Formats: sequence, structure tokens, C-alpha cells
Amino acid sequence: MNVRIAAVAVLSAAAVATGATAAVAAPAPAPSITIKASKTGIKLGDIVTFTGKTTGVKEGSKVTLQVKDGKKWVALPVTTKVKKSAYKLTDKFEKKGVEVLRVKDGATVSKTVTITVK
Repeated sequence: MNVRIAAVAVLSAAAVATGATAAVAAPAPAPSITIKASKTGIKLGDIVTFTGKTTGVKEGSKVTLQVKDGKKWVALPVTTKVKKSAYKLTDKFEKKGVEVLRVKDGATVSKTVTITVK
């Protein structure tokens, strides 16, 4: 009889452990944003389209295009809302030189993209 009780106890413990493991959800991935420029070498006055996909960013969230100014990031007046986990922004470049840009939503930022304006 003790063997039978021990077997039931082991099977019950295994069932509880399996059920508990199955009930635990994997943690959500950290939010992320990608960025891609339609052109990276442009002439003065050209328009560049920036597109990207988002993961873990709420639909309707506002993404902002930023440019690096020395060691700090400056928000440009170029924003759009995330739709179907994607975004599309355009900006016109009227200053010669190299511009390093990224997009940002709250604390989530993309990698950078570099535009050379000639």
C-alpha cells in the first residue's frame, strides 16, 4: 500500500510541476525599432524617406527623427505614428555635411543611419 501511495504522490508532483511550467509565459521581448534610409548619399535639398519596423512598441505611438549634434541627440520636427508595427518619415536636407540620425519612441531608440549631403 505504501508503494501505491508513493507512486500517486510522484505522479501528482510531476503533473503539478508540468502544469506550472506550461502556465509560465516567456517574458515579452524588449521593445525595438529599426531604421532604413531610402538614400544615404544625397544632394543638397533632397528628400530622404526613413522607414522601419517596431517590436513591442504600442500601435499609435509617436516616433521622432533625431539628429546627433556633437555628443547629444536633438529631436527634429519630424514625427509619425506607428501603424501595423511600422513607420515612415521623410525629411529634407538643406545643410551640406554628414548627418547621423536615429528614431526614438520613449526610451526605445533605433540604431543610427548616416546621410552624406553634398
